[in-house]
Amino acid sequence: MIKINEVKEGDIVMADYEGQMTTGDVTEVSVGTQTAKVAHGDQEYWYDIGDLFAVPITDERLKELGFLAVPVGENGAVRYERGPFSVEFLKNNTEEYSELHYRDETRHVHDLEYMHQLQNHYHAMTNFHLTWP
Repeated sequence: MIKINEVKEGDIVMADYEGQMTTGDVTEVSVGTQTAKVAHGDQEYWYDIGDLFAVPITDERLKELGFLAVPVGENGAVRYERGPFSVEFLKNNTEEYSELHYRDETRHVHDLEYMHQLQNHYHAMTNFHLTWP
């Protein structure tokens, strides 16, 4: 489950309707009723916050959003680039983290696991929404 204060218009989420999980984009949020309207193609439906779930960041999802995978170094690390914005998932001895780059700004982020988190960082850094191309 995802928290209502984490959901913003444009976020990519999974919605559960009678056991059927579908991915869609949030088009409207009602904090008062704890619901969000999610678009699935041409159709939109209201869901209780308990029926919305975070979408994990995967190679496939990033590529669907228009990111290009660029090999970095010899250890098999990959940087995902979309225009001047990039994200890299890094591991050192005891720590896993992500580095987000946009022009001259760099963020060192722990626990970047879900698409809506990446979208919120992207928006904060670029002033644009990260949406499907």
